[in-house]
Amino acid sequence: MKGIRFESPFLYTDMRFLLTIGLIFGVLEIAFSQHFTTDKNYHEAYALLLDLKFVEAGKKIQAMRMADEQNLATVYLEDLSDFLYIVVTEDEDQFNLRKEHKSARLNLLEKLPNDSPDRLLAEGEIHLHWAFSSMRFGEYFSAAGGINKAFHSLEKNTKKHPDFLPTYKSMGLLHTLIGTVPDNYKWATKLMGVDGTIEQGVSEMEMVLQKSANKTEYQNLRKETLFLLTFLHINLLNDRESLSKFDALVDQESGPLMDFAKASLLKEQGKTNDAILVLIRNPKTTISFPYLDFLLGEMMLARMDSSANVPLVEFLTTFKGSSYKKAAQQKLAWHALLVQNNEAAYRKLIAKVDDMGNEMLDEDKSAQKEFESGEIPNRILLKARLQFDGGFYKEALQTLVNADSKSLKSKDEELEFTYRLGRIHHELGNLKDAISYYNLTIDSGKDSKRYFAANSSLMLGLIYEQLDEKEKALNCFKACSEFNNSEYRNSINQKAKAGIMRLED
Repeated sequence: MKGIRFESPFLYTDMRFLLTIGLIFGVLEIAFSQHFTTDKNYHEAYALLLDLKFVEAGKKIQAMRMADEQNLATVYLEDLSDFLYIVVTEDEDQFNLRKEHKSARLNLLEKLPNDSPDRLLAEGEIHLHWAFSSMRFGEYFSAAGGINKAFHSLEKNTKKHPDFLPTYKSMGLLHTLIGTVPDNYKWATKLMGVDGTIEQGVSEMEMVLQKSANKTEYQNLRKETLFLLTFLHINLLNDRESLSKFDALVDQESGPLMDFAKASLLKEQGKTNDAILVLIRNPKTTISFPYLDFLLGEMMLARMDSSANVPLVEFLTTFKGSSYKKAAQQKLAWHALLVQNNEAAYRKLIAKVDDMGNEMLDEDKSAQKEFESGEIPNRILLKARLQFDGGFYKEALQTLVNADSKSLKSKDEELEFTYRLGRIHHELGNLKDAISYYNLTIDSGKDSKRYFAANSSLMLGLIYEQLDEKEKALNCFKACSEFNNSEYRNSINQKAKAGIMRLED
C-alpha cells in the first residue's frame, strides 16, 4: 500500500549496536593516542630541571602540552620538577600542596599501554620521588609504601625491557639504598618484597654511565646518574680511590648539582681551596640550591677564614627547610670561638641552636647535643678537627703538636686527641702511626658514648683492606656495630657494612 513502510524489527537494535561499536572504537582511538615522546623539547626541559631552573623548565613543559596534549612525557617532567624543588628547598608548604598531584599523574599514565617501558619507568620514578620527599618530612610509613611500589614497577621494567637503560639509574639507586638498611631492620625489606646491595646498585649506575657515553639522547640521564654516583660514593662507600675515576666526567658538566659534586669531590680529595673556588666562581648556583652556602661556609671555616660566617648566615636566611639548620648555627658559634676568639659571642650563638630546625641528621643531632651540654669545646681539638675535615692535614697536625698537654681536661678530650692523631697520620700516608693511634683510641674508648673508637675501627678496616689483609679488615668492620657510641652511629655502621659487602662479595 502506498505510503506504508515495512521495517525490520531488528533495525533499531542494529543501529544501537553500530553506535556502540563506533563509540568503543572512538574511545580506543583516544586512549591509544596517548603517548610518551621524548623529543627535543623534552630533553631541553629535562636539562633545565637538572640545572634547577624551575621557571624556565615550567614554560618549556607548558609549551609542550599546548603543542601536543596527548604527550604524557609532560606528566613525568612536572613530577620531576616538584621533586627537585622540594628536595633542594625543603619547603613543607609546597610539599603538602604538590603531593596532591601524585594520584592524578599516575592515573594519566594508565592511559599508556601496560607494557610500555616509559610508563613503567615514569610510574616507578613518581613513586620514588614522593617516597624521598615524604622521608624529608618524617612521613616514613608513606615513604615505605612508595619505595615498595617504585621497586616493583622498576623491577618489572627490567624484566620486560632489559635493554631499556634509564631504568637502571633508578633501580641502581634503590638497590644501593636498600643495601644500607641495618640488619635488624631487614625483616621490613623482606616483608615489602624488596632486596638489593650497595655494590649491585653502584654497578648498575656505573653501567648506565658506560652505555650512555657519546649518546646525545642520554645526556641528561648521564648527568643525573653521575650526580647520584658521586653522592653515594662520598656518603656511603667511603671509597676515595673510586672517586678519582669520576673527576673528568664531573668537570665536563655544569649547574648547581654538578657544582655540589665537584666541590664535594675536591673536598674529599683534600683539595678544599679548589672546592671553595668552584662555589665562589658560581655564586648564582646557591640561589637555587641553598645547601651550597652551607658547604661553602663549612669549608671556609676549616680554612679559618675571617668571612666564613657570611655564607652560613646566608644559608640560615634563605633556606626554608629544617636540615642542617642546627649545624649551621653551631658553625657560626665555632667561627666566633676560633676565628674571632670571642667566647661570649660563642655562647650567644650556640644558644640559638635549640630553636632551629630538627634533629633528623647526625650533624644536627651533634649540634643539639653541644648546646645541651652547656660546655665550650676544647679550642685546640675543635680547630684540628675542622682543619682535618677540610683537608688541611699538615695544619691540623701542627695544631696538635703545638698544643699544651694541660689543654686536655677530660678523658674524652684525651681520647679525641689520640683519635685525631690517628686520622691525620692516616691521611698523610703514615699508616704505621695511624694504626698505633687507632688501636690506642679503641682500647681507651671502647666503652665511651663518643664515636672515636667506633670510627677508629672503621678506619682500621679501611687500612687493612688497602693492605689486602682481608680477615683483619672484616673483623674491624664487624666490630663497628659493637661499640656504645650514640654519635654518628648510623653513618659509621653503614660505611662498615659497605666494607663487609665489598670483602664478602
